[in-house]
This record gives sequence, structure tokens and C-alpha cells, in this order.
Amino acid sequence: MYEVVFENSNGKRFTFGPSGCSHFAINMAEGMEITLGKSQGFAQIGETVETQSVSGRHIDVTGELYGNIVERKNALRNTCAPLASGRLVFNGTHYIRVYVKAAPSFSVVKNNGLFKMQFYAPFPFFYEFTESYFRIGGMVKNFRFPVNYAKPHRFGTRQSARYVNIINPGDVRVPFRMVIRSEGVSSNATITNLTTFAYLKINGSLNTGEYITIYRDENNVLRAELTSGDTVTDVITWLDDDSSLFELESGDNLISANDDQGGAALVVSIAFNPAVGVLYES
Repeated sequence: MYEVVFENSNGKRFTFGPSGCSHFAINMAEGMEITLGKSQGFAQIGETVETQSVSGRHIDVTGELYGNIVERKNALRNTCAPLASGRLVFNGTHYIRVYVKAAPSFSVVKNNGLFKMQFYAPFPFFYEFTESYFRIGGMVKNFRFPVNYAKPHRFGTRQSARYVNIINPGDVRVPFRMVIRSEGVSSNATITNLTTFAYLKINGSLNTGEYITIYRDENNVLRAELTSGDTVTDVITWLDDDSSLFELESGDNLISANDDQGGAALVVSIAFNPAVGVLYES
């Protein structure tokens, strides 16, 4: 029997499943409707599909509480209160960010544990918990114990390749967290997908010890922050207006990193969680 845990933004948790003294059903394997942007030219037979987009997902949960029903009702009501948000965690392997769309409702019959409620997920896909990580540039550690000091040994090797193939094994393209730093001086760093030619350019300079973090927050809002010592500064205005590399495509992503100095001191790390469209109980 699988379990689903709702972790709300205030730190409260409720478990749907045996650990939470409940039987439940949840629509996590249903398909989604895709919105198509279409056009039709003069005397054209059929239509041309120009854009595809997917809206959010409604997640219905129904079930029955058992054990101390009054206690379980209060726990569900308090955790999934109106205006609550957080994430649903599926068996500890996948999660999806959600808002409470319809707060729990219960049977009016005393000691009847039947309930129903609804969540809404703005990003309709299920992220894997396991994060994938890639890096371009920097030092690769070579030092290992045990070590024989009588023989020459190397503490680290600088990566010479200025690109990496990032494989996204998920069903769809996903946002990522990118950290750009320099082991010297870097001006106008540019990260490019050599397959799609989408790029992300920073119109600014980094000195040793400084780094820029680019990511999407829990509300899917794009952020760019410069960290210099203990100071963190919003530098979203540093992103070039024509930048379009904010997601990793499903499959291969040949990513390169360069700057006005040839990229020799540039170090770029990219982390992401692959996502799937549906989950199944088994």
C-alpha cells in the first residue's frame, strides 16, 4: 500500500495511508489536457499547430479515517486548512507542489470518517526526489587515502572541457538551479544549449569568491542572486533580455559555458529534478 504525505509550508504533516489511519484514493495517474495554439492559412487544408501548453492539475483526494476519528479529523483539517500550500510526497520518491483548492469536508454522521478534498498543482508534473547534478569547469579531486608520499601524487585536475551533456531522463523539460562562479575574473558569462541554441547571458562581472545563483522559487518565479561574502543581492536585471535558457529539455542537453575571457576561470554547476507526467501505485 502506497502512502502520500502532505507537508504544508508551516511544517505540519498529514499522511494519507496506513500510517495516518486512513484509506484513500487519489487521481495521480490521470492524463492532462494540452492547450494548442493553432493557425490556418488561406486555402489550407487542416491546421498548423504553433504552440503547446499545459495548465495546472487538480488532485482530488477521497477516503475514510479510522482509529481516533475525531483526532484524525482535526489533524487533517488543521494541516489542509484553507489557504494552505506545500507539497505532496508520494512514497518518498516523487513530489508535487500544491495549494489547497477545497478544504476537507466530512460526513455529518458522528464517528463517520469519510472525507473529501482537493489540491491544485500549478506545475502539473511529479518531480523525482533524487537530484541530478552536473558541472562545467573547476577542479576534479584526485587525492585519495591511503597515500604513498614517496611517489608523486596529484591533489586535483582542472577540467578543460567547456561543455557537458546533461541528460534529463524525465518526461518533460524542467527548471533547474544554476550556480555561476569564477576562480578569477569573469565578464558576461554565457551558458548555451548547443542543441537548441537557447542561451542564458549574464551582463556583469564576477570576481573570485563571488557567484550568481539562478533558479525558480516555489511559485515558479525566476530568481537571480549575487552572493559576495555575506551579502546577497538581487541581480535579475543582469540577465540579458534575449536569454531563453531557463529549462532543460527531456533527453540530451549539450550545455557550454563561456565568457569574455575565454571561460578558463568559469565554473558552472547545474542541478535539477527530473519529472514525470503520471504516477502509478505499483
